[in-house]
Amino acid sequence: MGKYKTKTFMKKLTLLLLVMSMIIASCSQEKKLIRKASNSVERSNFEEALGYYDQVLAKNGNSYFANAGKGVVLSEYIGRHAEAIPYLEKALTQHPEKTGMKINYDLGKSYHFVGNFPRALYFYGATEKYNKVGNPDYDMFLTKRVADCKYALEHPEIASAEQQSIANIGNTINTPAPEYGAVYTRGKLIFTSKRKDDDKEKKNGLDGRFFDAMYVSKVNDGNYSPPRRFTSPDVRGNDNFSQPHESVVSVSPDAKTLYIFRAGQLYDVDLNDSTKSARKLDNDINISDLQSHASLSSDGNMMIFASEAKRGMGGLDLYKTVKIDGKWANAELLDNSINTQFNEDSPYLGANNTLFFSSNGLPGYGGYDIYKTMLVDGRWTTPQNVGQPINSPGDDTYFALNAGSSNGYYTSVRSGGQGDMDIYKVHYTNMEMPECTGMDPLFAVAATPGVNNPMSYVLSLEAPSQSQTNIRSYNWTVNGGSISQNTKQFEYTFNTPGSYTVGAKAVAYCDTCPSLMAMCSEKVIEIGNPVFVNTDSIKRANDLATTNKNSKNKNKTDAPLKTKTVKTTTSEVVLNETQLKDLNWNNNTPLFDLNKSEVREDAKSALNQNIDLLKNKTSLAVNINGYADSRGSEAYNEGLSQRRANAIKAYMMSKGVSKGRIIKTTGYGENNLLNNCDDGVECSEAEHQVNRRVQFEVINIIKTPGEISLK
Repeated sequence: MGKYKTKTFMKKLTLLLLVMSMIIASCSQEKKLIRKASNSVERSNFEEALGYYDQVLAKNGNSYFANAGKGVVLSEYIGRHAEAIPYLEKALTQHPEKTGMKINYDLGKSYHFVGNFPRALYFYGATEKYNKVGNPDYDMFLTKRVADCKYALEHPEIASAEQQSIANIGNTINTPAPEYGAVYTRGKLIFTSKRKDDDKEKKNGLDGRFFDAMYVSKVNDGNYSPPRRFTSPDVRGNDNFSQPHESVVSVSPDAKTLYIFRAGQLYDVDLNDSTKSARKLDNDINISDLQSHASLSSDGNMMIFASEAKRGMGGLDLYKTVKIDGKWANAELLDNSINTQFNEDSPYLGANNTLFFSSNGLPGYGGYDIYKTMLVDGRWTTPQNVGQPINSPGDDTYFALNAGSSNGYYTSVRSGGQGDMDIYKVHYTNMEMPECTGMDPLFAVAATPGVNNPMSYVLSLEAPSQSQTNIRSYNWTVNGGSISQNTKQFEYTFNTPGSYTVGAKAVAYCDTCPSLMAMCSEKVIEIGNPVFVNTDSIKRANDLATTNKNSKNKNKTDAPLKTKTVKTTTSEVVLNETQLKDLNWNNNTPLFDLNKSEVREDAKSALNQNIDLLKNKTSLAVNINGYADSRGSEAYNEGLSQRRANAIKAYMMSKGVSKGRIIKTTGYGENNLLNNCDDGVECSEAEHQVNRRVQFEVINIIKTPGEISLK
């Protein structure tokens, strides 16, 4: 019995030791893999670390260290927040005493990123008591993240597609690596990426990504060609260059200059001369060891840039400099309604001195949001969050619209992307109500007498058919006083007979315009006379009455006067070049700057000569036809060419040409190009210039007398 018991005990002891040795070996193997994963994280080799954690989880799905480690890497280091949540949640249930700060905080950030704000607030709340200065995991952003969640819950509205919309530009450009900072110029997209170019390329060792490099892709009808490397001239082919890593900053509004970032400093590159080296900007702009971004105003006389300088509010701040006598003046820190103790970056100066920028310190949805402010009377207005869908709980940066357009590009880190930072197409329209700059010749107020009341008229605003569907509001005035009508047509009853000025303002949305457009028109109506006339018509009527009165005084007989009615026929003949030359018509074509519709000074001499000819030759009239080059969308170019034709018409009328002498204005967009500079064709600026024009059709109106009758 004793031997049997001893033998049995020995068998049990041997089995126990075997099990214990297996457990020890298992734990030792798990610790080894966990240690390897930690070392990989320290080397910023995050994918390798995930592989080690997965090996542990394949054998022990409840491992606290593997779940916590994988969750932290996914959320903290590579931004795959949705994937991180289940691993962090499991780690939390395994050892809640070990998760006081780190796991709760990363769960809060992950739920925040995916837009579950109540759940994020719960975990941020569980973190707050641990978030003390001195804690190695202390984060100064925690209070801001809590405020962002509350802001998001208080501002759930999403703008309509006509106001703003976004779309990922797809995997021809975007990859799992970061792509960011895109600018569109000359039919091309230039952007920055941290992608791998060849098998020998190594990661930078700081964030586990490859080095920044610039790329270019041709854009044709919304499609992108496979991108190729784009380098500045002093980097190209120079193996000894000490810092070849460059990124795109912005492009000048005239499309002549590309601004780039290199080793903490800002440089410019001449896009018209590929042989010129990149030039470092003045010390009034490069004021510290780090300048990250800059944007130039449309007139080239103001620059807003981001710098991490000692005189700032903290982190990156925005500065303004202006040109005085051709040189940049000392930089001025923008006020503390814009700059915060956190980061303000990626400024973009749009139309009407509107500044867009990114900040992770102002109230927003999370991370970096995009804001706008305007320079009014020398002061910047309080920044406004541009809202959703442009902004998200992730990071939204590098917002820039194409010149003269409501369409552009920006960078976003959000759910549903290709991975990390992605480039998105963006449409943004400034919805602030604009003011009219004058009377629009394409709009006309009309009035029709009422049926039952001689004091009542039906008032309406006649607009081109292509504009009618885009009108968002109407404002009507009578003798300068507003009346409560917001419709295209309505019936209005005047109080007393007399002369009234009826004004109409239409505010319209435009697919390609950076803001709403205001179009105004006004007419004078004589109540008691069922004829709708303008001021010139009233004067002509008064002159006619005076003439008739004088004629009656000269008539000494009592015999009734007989009036002659002359029936005439009218024909229109378009004059050819020879006939125009004989008339001394100046055939120099008015040209326009890129994306502009203002009449240039160099066009006015020829225009003035032709205006004088029209005044002297009363039988002549014109059609004005506007054109654009091929850059930009067809819809945008059509609208731009129409504005050019309208601008020429307005100039001619301001010089005394009557409205009736200008039969019509037509915008033909990029149709009828004078050369082969079509979409996808490389052309110089001079070649594009000849297509940005206005041309005239000069018409001789011939009136032929016909039958004469007496009444």
